[in-house]
Amino acid sequence: MNIQEIEALADRIAEFRRARVPMDFLAGATAGLSEEEAYKVQFAVHDRLTDRGQNRLAGWKVAFAVPAQYEPLKLSGPAFAGIYQDGVRQSGEVFQPGWPIKAGVECEMVVRIARDVAAGNAPYTADSIKPCVANLYCGMEVVENRYGDVSQLGGPGRIADDVLQAACIVGTEIKDWQKLDFAKVQGRTEFEGREIGAGPGANVMGGALISLAWLANKLISHGKHLQAGDVVLTGSVHPPQFLAGPGKVKAEFVGLGSAEITVK
Repeated sequence: MNIQEIEALADRIAEFRRARVPMDFLAGATAGLSEEEAYKVQFAVHDRLTDRGQNRLAGWKVAFAVPAQYEPLKLSGPAFAGIYQDGVRQSGEVFQPGWPIKAGVECEMVVRIARDVAAGNAPYTADSIKPCVANLYCGMEVVENRYGDVSQLGGPGRIADDVLQAACIVGTEIKDWQKLDFAKVQGRTEFEGREIGAGPGANVMGGALISLAWLANKLISHGKHLQAGDVVLTGSVHPPQFLAGPGKVKAEFVGLGSAEITVK
């Protein structure tokens, strides 16, 4: 895909995102896209959706944290995508009809970055990334199916459009997180009081700080970096669960806290 084709695809994605209407063209338009090209499209979409201060990029998300998620999509490994300021919401948020288009939810830890995470002498690790963390929260990612039959959309196509990202829900702040065994924490999500997904922190590349370090290194490899104040969705302990209809959702890390939303 040449630069003109990348720009044209980014224009079209941004147009549909602004209008909040389904883009059933995307599976076909990205069928031959490579991962490298997909990130070029993603960055071009960021430029368009943040142009002239209409929004801003508020952080990043980690997606497809385990091989069972990325291998069926023909990806080489986990992926990342942007989070926009208008999608950063607090626990208790009520989503009105029309957006997200078809909501799904994931139980995730949310990190707020304390300082810029620039390239260093060595790649970041779970230990060396700790001083870059300001706060850590129980959270939830809200994704949306803006594609019709999402199963037809390949991995590169998902990367190009921010991997279904809609909102980042910030819930209970986790105190003394430095003492946590991130692999052993248990996350779960309920819809209307019924559990719809659950899993251990180990499902997030072995733990949330491992995925955060991975993200820091991956962004640097793409000429970008985590910045002070960024929010990061570190990856879900269970696959996305699309909601059957309106209702209340609660994502929690057992013994640590929760995040809740209502979808109308």
